[in-house]
Amino acid sequence: MDNQLLHDKVKEIEAWRRLAQPAEGEALLHHIGLSLYRLQGWPWVALAETVEGQVHLLAISEAGSPKAGFSYPLEDAPCRLLYPSGEHADFMVFSNNMRRFAHWGLLQQLPVRSYLAQRLSDTQDHRQYHLIALHNNLLEENSLPKTLMATSARRLAAEIRQNAQHRELARLQKITQHPSLALAFVDEHQRLEWASPGLSHLLGSPLNAMTHQPINRLFPQVSGANLAISRQQPVHLQQICTLANGQREALMISIHGLAEGFLLNVAPPPPEALFAQEEQPQQLAGRLEQELARLQRKEEVAALLFVDFVSLGEDPIGEEHLSRLLSWGAEQLRNVVRKEDFVSRLGDQLVVLTACFDHHGEVPRNQLTAIAAKVDARLKHNPPLEALPISHNLRIRLITSWDSDIDEVLDASHATLWQPQAVSGPLQLGS
Repeated sequence: MDNQLLHDKVKEIEAWRRLAQPAEGEALLHHIGLSLYRLQGWPWVALAETVEGQVHLLAISEAGSPKAGFSYPLEDAPCRLLYPSGEHADFMVFSNNMRRFAHWGLLQQLPVRSYLAQRLSDTQDHRQYHLIALHNNLLEENSLPKTLMATSARRLAAEIRQNAQHRELARLQKITQHPSLALAFVDEHQRLEWASPGLSHLLGSPLNAMTHQPINRLFPQVSGANLAISRQQPVHLQQICTLANGQREALMISIHGLAEGFLLNVAPPPPEALFAQEEQPQQLAGRLEQELARLQRKEEVAALLFVDFVSLGEDPIGEEHLSRLLSWGAEQLRNVVRKEDFVSRLGDQLVVLTACFDHHGEVPRNQLTAIAAKVDARLKHNPPLEALPISHNLRIRLITSWDSDIDEVLDASHATLWQPQAVSGPLQLGS
């Protein structure tokens, strides 16, 4: 008995050792096939893909050697249990009753008596794969090599995922190299880290002369404030540039905030009517820069009021309804704030920039409370979506001469939630 246990342990170690060896493509499948064959005598292993109700065996390993693949309908095969309607997850299926699948075409090709399959998950190429192991003997479920099978499936999924990423990168490289696209990536320090050949061709400037330069040296209107605004929503700027042919023409620069920088797309401007709709973020950026400069000169304070609408029902506010709410809210706020204040849409919320006075170093709580109360009352008056139960949240962010980071100033999480008819605590000044 001890000799048999030792023999089984040696076979298991050998199977795992072979599976751990480096391999890719069909060689990896043959490693898996040989591992299962050495461990428990599974003669056949296959990688299958399901497409529109058909199962295609992409590669078959017979005890570690290649075998020709073929196809069969999904509904006739045990692997149909791997794809329940409306679900996407990794499952393992076992069957040792092949009489249930009398019409399965594979039974006419191979003397299969036991079937084990593992669905591959997260392959990132939006396709459906599963790993199949077939045995010519009748096996019981308690003896199945489930861990080895699951590990093999994960390794196959990792390779498919890596190949998909390589193909995607190759496609992206072809796209970004196209001469019609003028793109640039700006890092967190506002320097041009990468530019596409299309941008170099458009401006007539070599790539090595543009990279690692401050972006406002190439495009003066791309300021720190505009980059900060793009974290909330795309910013579109119009600027006169000298092109490669020597002509000076207007270009539109679209800025999109990314996780670790900013993407710039440079192109001819759209019609004026379309461009006019996108001017608010640019104006907000300019007003913020002016306000911060004024606060530093005069040691005064200002404030940002953030307004966001929320649904009181089970369903969230749809994009079309939210856009209508924001347009209505902006119009209401412009009618209630002072003419020197500024109202703008920022992503899915409204922002009010209002000037305050320092009051000898104390927070102008009374003034802010009065402004917030007027804003709150106005937004409660006849909202446009009567059939949809909605409410709004109002947050206040005090801006002082200490503030210089526009990203932080525009971060609503640093603002204090305002509640009507409540004793307010100290307002957060930000760090």
